[in-house]
Amino acid sequence: MVLKARFLLLLFALAMPRGAAAEVPRPEEVVLPVRDYLALIEKGEAAEKERRRRATARETPVAEVTSQRVRVSLGDQDMAEVTADYEVLVQGEPKGPIVLPVTGVPRKAEVRSLDGKATGAALSAGAGTGLWLLVAPAPGRYTVEISGPVPMSGGGVSRLALAPAAAPVSLTEVELPADLAWSAPGTVVVEDRVDGARRTVRLTSRRGQAQTLEVRRKVDGGDSEKLIAQSLVLTLMQIRPDGPRRHDVVIYQVSRGGLGSFTVDLPPGLVVETVGTDEGEVVPAIESRRLTVQRRQQLRGVGYLVLTSTPAVSTAVSAELPLDPVVPQGLPGAVRARYIALSSSVAANVSPLPAASWSRIDLDDLPPVLRDALNGIDLAAAWRLTGAAPDPRMAVSPLPAAPSLPAVVRWRETTTLITLDGTLLHRDRLILRPGAIGTALDLTLPANATLWSARVDDVPVRPLERGNGRISVPLGFDTGKDAVVEVISVQAKAVPKGRSELALDLPQVAVPVQQHRWRLLLPDGAQYRYRAGDLRPVLRPVTAGVVLHETTRRETVSVGPGAAGDQAVWSIDGMVITDMAALGSSPAYYDFDAFKEMTTTLRKDLVGGIKPLPITIPESGKLLLLAGVLPPERIGVELEVKK
Repeated sequence: MVLKARFLLLLFALAMPRGAAAEVPRPEEVVLPVRDYLALIEKGEAAEKERRRRATARETPVAEVTSQRVRVSLGDQDMAEVTADYEVLVQGEPKGPIVLPVTGVPRKAEVRSLDGKATGAALSAGAGTGLWLLVAPAPGRYTVEISGPVPMSGGGVSRLALAPAAAPVSLTEVELPADLAWSAPGTVVVEDRVDGARRTVRLTSRRGQAQTLEVRRKVDGGDSEKLIAQSLVLTLMQIRPDGPRRHDVVIYQVSRGGLGSFTVDLPPGLVVETVGTDEGEVVPAIESRRLTVQRRQQLRGVGYLVLTSTPAVSTAVSAELPLDPVVPQGLPGAVRARYIALSSSVAANVSPLPAASWSRIDLDDLPPVLRDALNGIDLAAAWRLTGAAPDPRMAVSPLPAAPSLPAVVRWRETTTLITLDGTLLHRDRLILRPGAIGTALDLTLPANATLWSARVDDVPVRPLERGNGRISVPLGFDTGKDAVVEVISVQAKAVPKGRSELALDLPQVAVPVQQHRWRLLLPDGAQYRYRAGDLRPVLRPVTAGVVLHETTRRETVSVGPGAAGDQAVWSIDGMVITDMAALGSSPAYYDFDAFKEMTTTLRKDLVGGIKPLPITIPESGKLLLLAGVLPPERIGVELEVKK
């Protein structure tokens, strides 16, 4: 019975469905059907795409004042009615309110959209004096109008301090009685018009620049306020290699009263590029060839106005520059004197025309105010106008350029290597003295020679090949230092084997050479005797009877024999010679030693340089050193060879 009950229990367990035995979800774990899980993923991806789309379409936050117009109306009382109109652009989602600078305490403030509709935008007073805040609920363009009376401070001279300009384009329009004198230092006058008993003045200023309007009554017959001023006019002409430059200088000397602006009439054809005063560089107002500059402060004393222009005349050839002067306006007296000054960095003959109207003066005789204004300028000459000059001009005649010194090679060092297969390698190092360096150095290579590389001051250059072996090595600009030129040429298998005579030619240099030293590296296995050449072997006496197997490199000089007899000891660039016949005085021969040091230097300088040489430099051989002073253009040597 017990076995039967267990068997039935096992069958019942096997017959149960698998879902009934599913595990219970763990804490913070959600079990979803696959269909619901995929739908959830799709919703998340769609939400992420929508977020990215909104971020891309979102505009860059902008909140700024785009234009500003201020109207000031003055009456008979010391009170001004100021109305400011602002145009504000709001784009995107600004981070805060827009700050509007206002003048005084406004009585009325109104804001609306650009189309005239009412909006939810609001104005409120800011934390600082003269600041109001515009809070815009949505992007768009808004117009703001703020107005109110503003008292004017001062006694005899009333002053009105206007708020700084908040927009890049700011216009201030002032209406005042015509019998009032006004000034606004630092602003640019756009218009000054009188209509009956009222005067209208339009001014403009830079963004952030505060404006101060000064108003005073005109007192007729009062000598205490009458302006007394004089002016000096100077035309400074600079003659430069890139062309002439003109500076018109007007010196103002105010003895009584004050000068609030400079006004001059420009001559025909004068295009003013920059304008400066004793207060700095300014932006003038030019209308009908009349230039006006408003000063920040009234001039009481000495001041100046400088107009800079570039005449449309080239001074590379003889020419006449117009000298029609600028004419100061608004002064009670005429121009005190007129001068012309010259500053030139070009060799030329210069004289003002007509000659009878001008008088040459010493530079120290210029008025002190002019000397102070021209301090730091290297003047060459000055003239003063002494008579009528209806058509003043300056005649400029450039002098012919002085001939430059020819290029001179101060030192030439040549190393020639003859390999076992008869290939010739020439390396020329030339040092050109400063001040006599031209644009290029011309050389003529020997017949069948190939240019391998060229360097100037260790910088690789590409010479210009002119045909027939002529090349031009560009030198660049003269830096005031020696220019070192290196030229390497190769003659493949130029020396046949088994010859009893050897004749070699070097590249020809087209400029004079002061000193030349030639190192000739010869193959081993033969004896060589100097026969003839344009350079001579270099000798230096050493102590007799001393045999030097390894010598150090020393400076070589040309001297005569130091001892008599065939066994006198000589040294040629560190090589010991005990047979004078090697110099060509007898038919005997001599093996030149000390080859290793020269080939080591040659390998260090050439192999692995600009490009590898297609030759094998031998480890041993024979060395002959030749030298000369002021050698001819063509350099060669003849040697006798004996196996």
